[in-house]
Amino acid sequence: RDRAARTDTMKIALAIFQLETLGGKERDGLAVAAHLQQRGHDVTIVTTRAAARQLPLAIVPRKGLSNHGRARHFAKAVTAYRSHHKPDVVLSFERVPGADFHYAADAAVALRMTGAARFLPRQRAYLKLERGVFENSRTRFFFLTQAQRDKYAAHYDFDPTQGTVLPIILHDERFDAARATAERNATRGQLGLASNAIAALAVAVKPKQKGLDRSLEALTRFPELHLVSAGSTDSWIAEQAKALRIEDRIHILPYGANVMELMAACDFLLHPARAEAAGQVIAESLLAGRPAIVSGICGYAGEIARSGAGIVLREPFNPQDLAAAMETMLQQLPAMTSAAKVEADRLQSQRGQWLSVIADAIETKAAAPYLPPST
Repeated sequence: RDRAARTDTMKIALAIFQLETLGGKERDGLAVAAHLQQRGHDVTIVTTRAAARQLPLAIVPRKGLSNHGRARHFAKAVTAYRSHHKPDVVLSFERVPGADFHYAADAAVALRMTGAARFLPRQRAYLKLERGVFENSRTRFFFLTQAQRDKYAAHYDFDPTQGTVLPIILHDERFDAARATAERNATRGQLGLASNAIAALAVAVKPKQKGLDRSLEALTRFPELHLVSAGSTDSWIAEQAKALRIEDRIHILPYGANVMELMAACDFLLHPARAEAAGQVIAESLLAGRPAIVSGICGYAGEIARSGAGIVLREPFNPQDLAAAMETMLQQLPAMTSAAKVEADRLQSQRGQWLSVIADAIETKAAAPYLPPST
């Protein structure tokens, strides 16, 4: 039958490079896969590596000596999987030319290619993959924010009907955790934080990308402020803290800590990221009723500006701006916390909307017959 008319089970292949370390993109992919399965579809995750998961997996070879080489091989592997297994729909969270749907978790490569960098093999490889996705009239795109969509559209000039901007992305377990967070002082006790200490929270699987080094530098100006860093135990974090003589105020936690409990235990989010298409941690901070200091490049920075629950740093980044923002946050913390709690109530009403938008689009799309992408 015509795919547009189908209301029964579809075979869906969801392509995502790895599921060993779960950053925002990986968590989104798993949530979408689970939601589609709950709606009755036959979902298989195509990936190179994964820890034990509840969903069916198809493990493809992880080839290539570089990140861009591995990205290129993965795209080819997904195309080969499609040719062999013939799923009804391919939804890719990576740049896979020919996918029916692409979840744009990252900023556009084309907009970062300036100067001599555009001639590097790495950039050329990523750009070729990106063109294969966004210059395909049959592919539909999911964008995290309107600003992200506009940036892609300015370069690739695709049909506006191909791109859907998703509602703010928050995972179900975050809503549950926000309603049932551990007692604040109990979590602080586990962290070694005094009940009256002021603490900022940084959450980053990729700490340099999310500006953790910037936060550590800024902390030297505030001798009473603590920083809880969750998501990475890279050795440079402790080394930098020691070199700055702030190691007694840095609390380093590995990936997997309960983020919403940490949000409740801390006083505000510190997220001066270098790159952030959206920034789910910003939405999570608001859901927990905690204000945030964020870079202007973050896709969800507008949520902070609109709600008044924090401070948005101007671009390009200036360490003095971050220090001034932290000073303001400490002075106005009660008012900004109140604004964040108002926003938390609003966000509760949007639970699950982003997942429904994705599933509805997949179920109703009148897909053209599949044609293999040119190579």
